[in-house]
Amino acid sequence: MGVCYEGGLDEYGRPADARTPFQRHSLRVLVLLLLKDYPSARLCGHRDLSPDLNHNGEIEPEEWVKQCPCFDATIILTEPAPPNPAYL
Repeated sequence: MGVCYEGGLDEYGRPADARTPFQRHSLRVLVLLLLKDYPSARLCGHRDLSPDLNHNGEIEPEEWVKQCPCFDATIILTEPAPPNPAYL
């Protein structure tokens, strides 16, 4: 199962977490729904699938084949919901 987030670049075209609060929330809701249907699924980003070149058991930034999704994919599970615009 794959979920693709489009974007992830700053104004200079460099990798960056450029998600809006509502994109963060929508992605979190989608991932949580998928994890209910696929409870044994492993949550990771493309970069987390890079080879562990130094064999230390951790995939570090210098080993990433891709930088996406430009944020730790597991943070999706703990991100807060965006403010409700009706109360702003």
